[in-house]
Order: sequence, then C-alpha cells, then structure tokens
Amino acid sequence: MRKLRFIYEMNLRFEEPVWDHSFSLRCVPASDEVQKVTIESRYIYPTDCLDETIDGFGNHKYIGHYHEYHKQFGYEIAGVAEVEGMKLRHEPLQEWYKYPSSLKRPGKKLHEYLSSKKFPEGNALERAVYLMRGLYRDFRYVPGKTDISTTAEEAMEKGYGVCQDYAHIFITLLRMAGIPARYVNGLMIGEGCTHAWVELYTGEGWYGLDPTNNLHVDDYYIKLAHGRDYNDCVLDKGTFRGCPGQTQHVQVIVEEIKE
Repeated sequence: MRKLRFIYEMNLRFEEPVWDHSFSLRCVPASDEVQKVTIESRYIYPTDCLDETIDGFGNHKYIGHYHEYHKQFGYEIAGVAEVEGMKLRHEPLQEWYKYPSSLKRPGKKLHEYLSSKKFPEGNALERAVYLMRGLYRDFRYVPGKTDISTTAEEAMEKGYGVCQDYAHIFITLLRMAGIPARYVNGLMIGEGCTHAWVELYTGEGWYGLDPTNNLHVDDYYIKLAHGRDYNDCVLDKGTFRGCPGQTQHVQVIVEEIKE
C-alpha cells in the first residue's frame, strides 16, 4: 500500500462574461476497497448552489449552478489517498460493459487487428495482458492529433493518439474478444494532468491495466470515475449562456508521502 498526496486543479477562463452556468463534476476520488481517500480541501467557484450525487455508473458527482455573470470557473481538490494497487474491485458486472458504445464501435481496421492476434491459452487477464502488450508496440503516443470525439476505429486507422485513444481501442478489442471492460479516468503520479486507463472484468471483479504505459494499474494511480467510454465519465461538463472563446488549464500534482 502506498500513500499519495494529490492536488487537482482546473481553471476555465472566458473571453467575455457568461451567465446561467450549470455544471457537473466528477473531480473527487471516492474510497473503495482499492483506495481510501481523505479529502483535505475542496473549492469549487463560483457557485450559488452545489449538491452531491451518485451517477448511473456509481461515480461520485457534484452538480451545481451559478446565475450571475462571470469570466472564469474552476475547482481545486486536495487530499490523501492510500492505494493498494493490482487488486480486484469486487463490483458486479453490468451488461453494458460487454457491448459497443458510442466511441467504441469496431470497424474494418479493428477487426483486422484482432484477427491478426493469436491469443495464448489462459484466463481473461492473461489474454488482456497479451493484447495490451501488442497495442503498446503497434500504436504510437502522439498528442494533439485526436480529440474527445475520436472513435476507437478512427484512432486505430491513424495509428496514433493519446491515453484516451489507447483506452478506447483496448476496451473495444477486449469486448470483441469476449472480455467485458470499462473506461477509467483519474490521476497518476508523474503525469501532471489527468490520465485514462482500463478495467477489465476477470469473472471475480474489475482489474486495471494501463495500455498507454503497458502497465498493471498499481498503487501510483488514483481513480476518479468509470463508464462505457469517455462520454460516460467526463470530469467536468457544463452549459452556460454566452458564446465567448475559452481556455482551460489543468494541473495535477501527485506525490508519494514517505513515512
């Protein structure tokens, strides 16, 4: 088990004032059998109402609203997580993690890629690790060439992308191979920003793999949310009146606490 201190900041600036701003945030990690989280500070601004809820996938979520004119919005979450990595989350399997979702509908390229693989004998985890190693070798990390709307098939055709694309491709391949899987986002030591990885269902619970880094998800990761794909667990999402340009800045600090 490892103890990690984290700070997660997001600041959104608008070129002109906006108003009537409604938002939903999945920016606070929750405690479970893998991570025990203590929130030391939580600052969300501006807001004139704020509520906590659990979404349909079991993620902790803040929903809120700010009516007045404003030119920036953001949050800062800080705390400590005690994490025991490479461990199952004993949660039930929902059927929707077996089938394609909006960003994970396989096409010709993904079918060709999967058919080229010769799976070793083994259980779901061993087969998933085999696929992860192949994807890590065959796909390239190139930032700035894909976006949040890029599908798994489109990213596979390009042959490059970022952590979201690795996760979407990996999940699609796993589901095609009969292994239920879900998209995860969170924090990772050394990243400086949010990160995405995958949890697959082993038959007994959910186990994390990080295809971007070819790693088992160990005690250097802090989970924020999960869903069928990125669209189910967007970390910050909102609507407002006004149509200004906007810029977003995200900063993540995760450091190990040495006893």
